[in-house]
Amino acid sequence: MHIMIAAPEYGLLWGGIGTYLEQFVRGARGRHEFTILAGAAGAPHPEGARLLSLARSDGGMMLNYQRFQLELRRHLPALVREHRPDLLVVHHAQMPDLLALRPSCPVVVTTHTTILGQAQGAWAAIRQGSPLDATERTTLTLLPALLPTELYYWKRVAHAIFVSKAVRGQVERAYAPRLRTSAIIPNGLALDTDTSGSGVTHPKIEGRYVLFGGRLLGIKGIAVLLRAFARVPDDGTRLVLAGRGDLPRWRHFARACGLSDARVEFLGGIPHADYLNLLRAATAFVLPSYSESCPYALIEALALGKAVLATAVGGIPEMVDGETAVLVRPRDPVRLANGLTRLLADEALRTNLGRNATTRWRERFNATRMCAETIHYFEDLLAVD
Repeated sequence: MHIMIAAPEYGLLWGGIGTYLEQFVRGARGRHEFTILAGAAGAPHPEGARLLSLARSDGGMMLNYQRFQLELRRHLPALVREHRPDLLVVHHAQMPDLLALRPSCPVVVTTHTTILGQAQGAWAAIRQGSPLDATERTTLTLLPALLPTELYYWKRVAHAIFVSKAVRGQVERAYAPRLRTSAIIPNGLALDTDTSGSGVTHPKIEGRYVLFGGRLLGIKGIAVLLRAFARVPDDGTRLVLAGRGDLPRWRHFARACGLSDARVEFLGGIPHADYLNLLRAATAFVLPSYSESCPYALIEALALGKAVLATAVGGIPEMVDGETAVLVRPRDPVRLANGLTRLLADEALRTNLGRNATTRWRERFNATRMCAETIHYFEDLLAVD
């Protein structure tokens, strides 16, 4: 099977979709052929795949996505004729094929989130007095145009993979798509064996710490996390946040919550292998988001046997339960603080949660399962299309 993937995020912003692409291509290479239409020149070349760069990447995220949409409209017919893929895979909520004419091959929309879901998370962050990332502010500003566009987009979708029941339910309620085929296939992870990173963990964190990993977005609940951690008794445990974002603004917010620089550290973006080293050594992992579908940060924590505290939002309750994590309701710093205090005080609980977490990853969130289910869906689709 020859699979063409339109991926404006590839090589630009290594978030969940970038991780998904790397895991899927790596897991299915050798048996299938891949052509990746990327959004940046000089993107890392995935082993076992052909990489074609379509658009410049010297603007903001929204501008880069728009450029990619325009370039895909211009070049997709010729690319399909030249490379003759069996199907084209795109990822939502990027809508990279929004402006493109339908190609001769089937198009599958792998759905990680929706613009509506992102906006709802940003509104929740605003209600908590949280700073927003520039992309979140742009999404809210353009929402009157983006929502009708997303509705139009879903009316064109014939085939879709959803990474969780939660995101499928959101799409069905908001947009009522007329799908010919669909499947729910949760994300999967083959844990990297290379942990060398940059040579040392960047920077090396001593002692006990709770780790958050991901972009520093309002939707991730960081404001509530900082308020909650200020309520946790100071036993020397630190809060460490690894991910890109407006670090000076978040440091100011943390200090306003009463957290000294000795209690909370913002690392910014770090190499992925270094992040995994940090995660391995962490006392616990926390994910206080307002909206999630099937987050890779949580899957990595499960794979490494970490005790997890997460908010029961979106697809998270489909991934973990009381046997594998401590779940609390979102937007509640008191309950989040109580959960953190409980985890930090109970080593036996952390050990038990971590052991169950690794089992959950092996059974439900490994890359072999994800790749096999995805390829099976593609084969079934092609058999009936």
